[in-house]
Amino acid sequence: MSMGRQTKKDHRSGSLTRKQGTRNVKQSFLIVCEGVRTEPDYFKAFRMTTATVKAIGQAMNTISLVNKAISIRDTEQKKKHYYDQCWVVFDKDDFPAKDFNQAIILAQKNGFRVAYSNQAFEYWFLLHFNLYRGPLHRQNYADMLSKLIGMPYSKSEGFGTVMYNRLYHLQSQAIKNANVVLNEVSNGNPAMEESSTTVHLLIEELNKYV
Repeated sequence: MSMGRQTKKDHRSGSLTRKQGTRNVKQSFLIVCEGVRTEPDYFKAFRMTTATVKAIGQAMNTISLVNKAISIRDTEQKKKHYYDQCWVVFDKDDFPAKDFNQAIILAQKNGFRVAYSNQAFEYWFLLHFNLYRGPLHRQNYADMLSKLIGMPYSKSEGFGTVMYNRLYHLQSQAIKNANVVLNEVSNGNPAMEESSTTVHLLIEELNKYV
């Protein structure tokens, strides 16, 4: 399956649409995550000064997650609550390549930007320490991270906040590594671009308002 050069560009950049209505002076983010603990906790840990962040986990994946995110955004808009940036955060895991790629396209067509990881979100954490290239199964992530951070890695509630605080000083290196990997593997077919992530694109946006 090929998504073409134009789609390749879109899945990394996306577009932002500003709408009229009730809006805080601060920049506002809606971040709808596949994970119910790690990802929302991590994004909520950003110490925002000129933005507000609503990060929620839905325990859904790919297309179902995107559809839920659209529903959440549309429900908020009916209440005259608009977000400057809307993001979905999900993983490739073992889901079919077609579903993963279609979820990215569906999100973009509906005004969302996508922070995906192939295979999983923890790959973003690993990039804080090293430039990991090529296939790396997510079953290895926890053991690798445990050794790197000097404590058992956990998906328990609140641990995403722990990871933010422990990795903050390495964040710029992680962004650099993520960019290097993405540029090397991008071929217009995100499902086949292992290992890679676009989480750093969301991180860069959040960091503009800390």
